Amino acid sequence: MALEGTLQDMSLSDLFQVFRMGPKTGVLLLTSGAERGIIYVAAGRLIDAAVVSGPERTVLASHDEGVIRMLLWDDADFTFRHSPAVLERPVHIAHDSEWLVLEGMRRRDNPALAMPYHTITLDTQLQLSPLPSSAESGVSLDVNQWRILSQVSIAPSLRAICDATGISVDQAIRTVAELMSIGLVEIVPPAVPKSKPRPRLDLMTSPQGSMMEPVLAGARSGEEGPPMVGRGLLDAIMRRVRGL
Repeated sequence: MALEGTLQDMSLSDLFQVFRMGPKTGVLLLTSGAERGIIYVAAGRLIDAAVVSGPERTVLASHDEGVIRMLLWDDADFTFRHSPAVLERPVHIAHDSEWLVLEGMRRRDNPALAMPYHTITLDTQLQLSPLPSSAESGVSLDVNQWRILSQVSIAPSLRAICDATGISVDQAIRTVAELMSIGLVEIVPPAVPKSKPRPRLDLMTSPQGSMMEPVLAGARSGEEGPPMVGRGLLDAIMRRVRGL
């Protein structure tokens, strides 16, 4: 028997708890306006998800991001149907349902976190992600998504992509955010600057065998001192050593 209702009757987080207690195995289908969501549940665990839009079923988000997007819906109709075949599906959701619910609450409290394109600028560099698991069943992309995807590997920045495709900046940023949610592109991480090797000052031994630290040690520790006197003393020591 199918479990049906709306998120006004039972929230998505409550449904996840029901699935864990069961434990349930099947497919949860949700409809919110023009968007449709699907979540695969295996023995109470969420293993895959996707959100699509329109008759072309354009993918808006998948995997963990798909679940989080559905958690932000205020209302939706849902139907859960038992399906043992789900146990044969590979797992593509990295976090458990408790983490996803908490992340959804965090983004609801701060709506800017729910819009990843706020971190994308014209200077953002993109790269193709490893082949996503959603490619197994095919991914339906709109024209702008295909146009941007075709430029990612040859354009040095989003600015260059906009110049090459003629897509407006706002549309390009939204489209890149959609491609990131699907898992087709990712932002190139900034290069980590190499640390410069610290200068090495060796201790010198006097003829009598006592250890002498150069006066410049005070400068290394950040203490202010008369650099000319320190340098002169060091030169005198070096002349003494060379004269032995």
